[in-house]
Amino acid sequence: MYRSIFKNIDNAAAIVLFLLSAAAVRCFAFSGDTASAQAEPAPPGSEHSMALPAITAHVSPNSATVGDAILLNIALKIPKGAKIVPPETEKGFGDFTVLYWSGDSAPAAGKEGDSALYRYGIAAYKPQNCTIPPIPFLVGLVGGAGGGTLYDTLATPQIPIEIVSVLPENAPDSGFAIKDLKAQQKTGKADIRSLWLLLIAAAAIAAYFLIEKYARKRVTITMPTVQLKPPYEEAIESIAALQQKKYLDRGAVREYAFELSDIFKRYIGRRYDTIAPELTTGEIVSWFEFSGISREMRACAERFLRSSDQVKFAKWKPDRQAIDKFMRDVIMFLEATKPEPTLPYEQKTERMGAVE
Repeated sequence: MYRSIFKNIDNAAAIVLFLLSAAAVRCFAFSGDTASAQAEPAPPGSEHSMALPAITAHVSPNSATVGDAILLNIALKIPKGAKIVPPETEKGFGDFTVLYWSGDSAPAAGKEGDSALYRYGIAAYKPQNCTIPPIPFLVGLVGGAGGGTLYDTLATPQIPIEIVSVLPENAPDSGFAIKDLKAQQKTGKADIRSLWLLLIAAAAIAAYFLIEKYARKRVTITMPTVQLKPPYEEAIESIAALQQKKYLDRGAVREYAFELSDIFKRYIGRRYDTIAPELTTGEIVSWFEFSGISREMRACAERFLRSSDQVKFAKWKPDRQAIDKFMRDVIMFLEATKPEPTLPYEQKTERMGAVE
């Protein structure tokens, strides 16, 4: 029994060694054929004479300015049934950026093999001559060990491109020179010293204002209060001051009437708590109807107000007798409407007892 087991193991090992050696021989033969195909690319238009597999590349134009589009055509000649895997274009081709590209969705069938054409629009953004590097294409050949696919790489040759300057000849370097973009720099740790300085300055300013606000002694300025005199006394003193100005001796009747009218209206406003100084004569007369003032005093006040209005606004120049009448009417009204003095409670009680 043990002999049969060892015999089966020997047969399996022999089969595995045979398969590995066959695969190695096939790979060696395929890579040799590929190397000979890539050695010298055929010129454009001669794809029908290329050995299989083969690749050619052609650019138009072979010189351009910075940012101009360049058309790159790549033709591949491959065995029938082979698959093509084009290169990635996201990172571009060396110093060139891929603007767009297109290719055959499936290789075109021919007599000797299949063919495919790929078109790339590329552009360089460096103000110097650049070279298109080898562009690799993967070609998958069916028929590997166990019926699998063997992949080989076909690469285009390097193609130099002349980048023509757009600057005028003999232009000064300082004014027209185009400098290459710098690569991304490593910054390392962020420098926060400026931030600390800014925070310290802000704290110092805040501390200064706080000290000014709370450490400084507050000086309270107390304005002297002026005790207003009663309306009657204030009016009598104002009339005495008016007479001392000697308006009538100087013939300034209009100024005399203005000031006497203001004294009279101010008295009515303070005595009856109204806005008489801001009212017209007609408005004050209308207010008299509801003020509780006697009919005689209302007629006296109305006579003075209307007569003084004629002097102030109608330029009426009364004689001295009419002017004296103004003052008598005002004094009469003040005396008739002045409030009675407020007596203390004891004096009020004594007076009421004496009356009884």
